[in-house]
Amino acid sequence: FKEIAQKTGTDKVAGYTQLPECLKDPEKCTCKECEREVCRPWGHFYDTLYNRWLKKYSSDDAEEIQFLEIGFFYGNGFDAYSQFLPRAEKHSMEISCLEPGPRNEGKWPWGNFAIKNSNYDSLRAARRLHCGDASSYEFLNEIWTKEMKRPGAPPLKVVIDDGSHLSEQMATSLFFWLPRIEPGGILVMEDIQPITESNKFRTHILPQVIKDLHWCGNNLTEITDTRCFPGIQPLLAGVHCEMHICVFERNDAPSYEPDKENSSTPPNAFSNAQKCLFGPH
Repeated sequence: FKEIAQKTGTDKVAGYTQLPECLKDPEKCTCKECEREVCRPWGHFYDTLYNRWLKKYSSDDAEEIQFLEIGFFYGNGFDAYSQFLPRAEKHSMEISCLEPGPRNEGKWPWGNFAIKNSNYDSLRAARRLHCGDASSYEFLNEIWTKEMKRPGAPPLKVVIDDGSHLSEQMATSLFFWLPRIEPGGILVMEDIQPITESNKFRTHILPQVIKDLHWCGNNLTEITDTRCFPGIQPLLAGVHCEMHICVFERNDAPSYEPDKENSSTPPNAFSNAQKCLFGPH
């Protein structure tokens, strides 16, 4: 994956080339004040995780699956996935290719980033690049039911969130997509970083999911074993993380279609974190 991703120019592996320059000249770092050296440059080191989890889908005779990326941007990451996963039916979502105009009218005023990709027109024509707001249940449900969950479509096995990196929208992806991913599939959450935008997913949502992973439901005198997210806890086989990226692995429970309420982030998901993690229960 690293070799492919370096050729497409995605930031998913850019840390390897950016780190040496950053260490030579702190002014070339994006976070020169970071104590941990590998956090200083622009770019990430995601290849090891993607090799581990996507390799089985990377051969010419691999199982045919459906793949969804949230956050196409310029398409450099999507280009890498396209080469690495030759048999996957690949989809992506991007907000910047909405009709130009004010956000309060459901449009996008800051330019179409995706159109700069050489495959833009063909992806749009093939109904593989979907323009809209991936934090909206209505948009997600429309694309899922009309474009992806088709008779004869391959099973949805991989969803990757590389969108806005806003904690609330990261949570939206987790709660909407995990029930719809087929058994044995994965949801990958990128950029779980200690930055303003995504920090609360790191400190509030992820620890609750990990607590739920170990839930047994036993009630002892000194322990009340509660679940933080009972809607998705029964679907989890594991949570596997490397720096700034985590895989949420589906168990063998069948996929299903929750209604809007149960496809959405619970209202108290962030505000109730401390109580669910540390009590009192």
